[in-house]
Amino acid sequence: MAVHNQIHNQILRPGNLSELFSLWNRFPNAVPLAGGTELIRSFRSRVKGNYSNSPQEDGGTGACMQSGSAPDSACRVYREQPVLPEEILSLEKIEELRNITRTERYLEIGAMVLLGEIIALGKIVPNAFSLTLQGIAGPLVRNMATIGGNICSGGDTIASLCALDAVLEIRNSGGSRWIPALRFCSMPENLKKCELLTRIRIPLEEWSYTVYRKFSTFGSESPEHSFTAPASDLPVKDADSRDNGGVLILIVQNQKNMLTSINVVFAGDLLLRDKDSESFLEGKALPLDRRDAGHYRKFWEAYLDNLKYPGLLLRDKILNAIEMGIAGLSD
Repeated sequence: MAVHNQIHNQILRPGNLSELFSLWNRFPNAVPLAGGTELIRSFRSRVKGNYSNSPQEDGGTGACMQSGSAPDSACRVYREQPVLPEEILSLEKIEELRNITRTERYLEIGAMVLLGEIIALGKIVPNAFSLTLQGIAGPLVRNMATIGGNICSGGDTIASLCALDAVLEIRNSGGSRWIPALRFCSMPENLKKCELLTRIRIPLEEWSYTVYRKFSTFGSESPEHSFTAPASDLPVKDADSRDNGGVLILIVQNQKNMLTSINVVFAGDLLLRDKDSESFLEGKALPLDRRDAGHYRKFWEAYLDNLKYPGLLLRDKILNAIEMGIAGLSD
């Protein structure tokens, strides 16, 4: 177990979970650090830098400053400097958090496993989860970000994990407990002080049909993503001017040409799942009647109206994606 001082920050590096909770008892205000992508973004502040004509800061031209003249405003340098917590609890050396195990019924993933590592597992990863992971940023970020960090920061993986009925292991110095992802993500206070998300358990059930939609935040440079399997791609292009974006997952199980289970989850500013509407389609013969898509949409319209969320543009995108996803079962 090592403790390092860096300027005004203290970085604690436990070698296992026992050491982690021992350190946490000594430093109860320490903030866990996993991949670091969300921590740096959360605590980042923009600091206006000094004007400079160094090649490193002006793109190599050395032309931002002219002798005896004021700097051109177009050449101002802005440096982004992370403002980190005073005490950081690094998780990088805890091998127990990097384990991946598979049984006949479950895939268990340690909280420190990288998103890119999960994608690399291939076909054993449920399609809805794999598509969600592939839609997060680019390969560089996916090879830095951890699954535990993504969940605890309200990331994209929440929708697919809730749709797949995953459960999460929460540990503290006294023991551990398992909690459904849907309940955990609906009530972030489920993670109490000095508690850590340590494992994710995903049921390995066969889902025959998957719809994945990612709606970008208005003004974001991130593209929106759309994937339906086995139906064709159904992109959604318009930006929402009132709400943040989110991820929609629709998955279906069938048996002997009968729809046996359907889960629909949207994760944005709020986590949405209307279990009453899911029961409307369960037990129906496949392919569905095309009118079923419109009827199912009405369930979600009433559900969103009751919540008074989201704004009109994002609401329409969610409803359209759900209706088109259900319509794909009638082809």
